[in-house]
Amino acid sequence: MSVLQILASQQITSPTFKKAYLFKNTSGAEPVIARSYDKAFRPTPSYIAGLPDMTETINGIDGANVAIQQVGISGFKLPLKFATQTGETLTLEARVTGTVSLEADKKGINMSRIIRNFYGHRNEVFSLNTLETILRDYHENIGGFQARVKVGFSYPQLVPSLRSGLEGYQFYAASYEASLDRHGRIRRYIELDFVYSSACPCSAELAEHARDTRGAYAIPHSQRSKARVRVEVSPDMELSLEDLIQHLRNGLVTETQVMVKREDEQAFAELNGAHVKFVEDAARLIYQELEQDIRIRDFQAVCSHLESLHSHDAVSVIAKGVPGGMSAEFTDFATLVC
Repeated sequence: MSVLQILASQQITSPTFKKAYLFKNTSGAEPVIARSYDKAFRPTPSYIAGLPDMTETINGIDGANVAIQQVGISGFKLPLKFATQTGETLTLEARVTGTVSLEADKKGINMSRIIRNFYGHRNEVFSLNTLETILRDYHENIGGFQARVKVGFSYPQLVPSLRSGLEGYQFYAASYEASLDRHGRIRRYIELDFVYSSACPCSAELAEHARDTRGAYAIPHSQRSKARVRVEVSPDMELSLEDLIQHLRNGLVTETQVMVKREDEQAFAELNGAHVKFVEDAARLIYQELEQDIRIRDFQAVCSHLESLHSHDAVSVIAKGVPGGMSAEFTDFATLVC
């Protein structure tokens, strides 16, 4: 049998060339799509006008054709300028969340407009009033019957020590927020995390009892604690973040310290002894402080004492109780871990 007959009987054929779409195949096939980036290409207005737009499509909705209460972006960052009470301007990294409602029959929104709205104000000194302006522009450009914008940042403030004359920067997790309802009403909010020390009144009493009756040396337990306060600023009024920080200092007193020497540490122990408090006390102290400020229309205060006695935390929530306002609904206490 000849060689050709043998090959034919074994049905040996030449290699099959598989299609390769993006990369050259091991079989030798060239990619179907040639990948390249044209740095010199500049789109014309007519080219841009002809680009596909998903918001203009018909029958493009997946799932139920219903309205969505909030859709937008979260975690967008940019530097913003904030004014202090001393007139100094601080440039801080800000984290933006912006959402609008989306009616039924609409596929989506142009999310890049949210970012562009903020960049239009990036050179201004930022405040709640700036946020209100951005919210109105944002709502007008994007549409929807409701809109909400929140800007989070870490705010530094130089704080003096209790007795030594030292000072150090305390950083406060804070946010400004504004919402627009279907009736065109704007509501403005400030949220602040405030870290303080809480010495247990019961433990203090029991420690003194042990010393008084048995001469036993006992140390009352205390722990780092956190209050998260969210306030609604009254219409046509202004409330600075520094004012809100001072309210919490006045109410809770025992803010944690930054720079300390021995005399400061002793002073802090005395300060805790003068202001022992349960988590219930902390909530009421905050209520007493905020309720008297007419610039604050409504508020919610959440406190968490990270117990050194127990293996769990002690928590409390209180709200002003304005009709239709904030409630005491809060369950995400794990976010209050210092």
